[in-house]
Amino acid sequence: MTQGDEMLGDLEVSRGYQQNAEYWERIVRQRLDKFQTEVTDVALLNLIGDCSGANVLDAGCGEGYFTREMIARGAAHVHGVDTCAELITAAREHPDGGSPRSEYHHADVADLPLNDASVDVVVANRLPHGIADPAQRFDEFRRVLRPSGRLLVLSMHPCFYAARGERDGVGFGSTIDDYFGVRTVQQRFDVAGLTSPVESFQQFYSLEQHIGMITAAGFAITALLEPRPSAEQRRSDEFWEKNFTRPLFMLLECTLVTAN
Repeated sequence: MTQGDEMLGDLEVSRGYQQNAEYWERIVRQRLDKFQTEVTDVALLNLIGDCSGANVLDAGCGEGYFTREMIARGAAHVHGVDTCAELITAAREHPDGGSPRSEYHHADVADLPLNDASVDVVVANRLPHGIADPAQRFDEFRRVLRPSGRLLVLSMHPCFYAARGERDGVGFGSTIDDYFGVRTVQQRFDVAGLTSPVESFQQFYSLEQHIGMITAAGFAITALLEPRPSAEQRRSDEFWEKNFTRPLFMLLECTLVTAN
């Protein structure tokens, strides 16, 4: 951790990202994660659509690739927020990280350094769930969104995602009590033959809990998508036949509920 920067957010999650920061920077900048480059980014960018002139919050921005993408697509200003100081430093030091239209904050998404009603779009792109107070981030997203704004949440699928070892087995690896309770997944990531230095810590909630946190914060869900490789991708690349045997992602579009 950079001297003077305290560890923010849920320590179990933040510590993993801190120790894996260089790993994720390499994976993202060398475009090694096919799930990201060929499935989730495509779905997320299609759902965002035209962002020209928009003020955007990239919640859990990591090394800043999606912030840079939004700037390239015409966003007026993008705030990138992440609890990992090392990744924020990497974002700022990227050759395109000094754009006057982007700003990177070492902060917790559950305690945003943004004014009320200051952004048009909030993007939470594979942002790990909170642990101590998992619903607080959605209250913060509501606070910073303008009344006409949108929240886009791309997450690991709450119904089907499991640790890699469980996915490789016959069963799901989770009982009904596990599913409706709180599931913890601890694992090293293996991307393009590169293994992360340490395990990551992720917590999962049932679909009912996941949706409930969002609607309780004052959002209505206007679209639910399950990003996946196309039939053509699966036919032409055996990677998908081996690695996408069940739905892994869920993408939600949400808008603020306004009083009549």
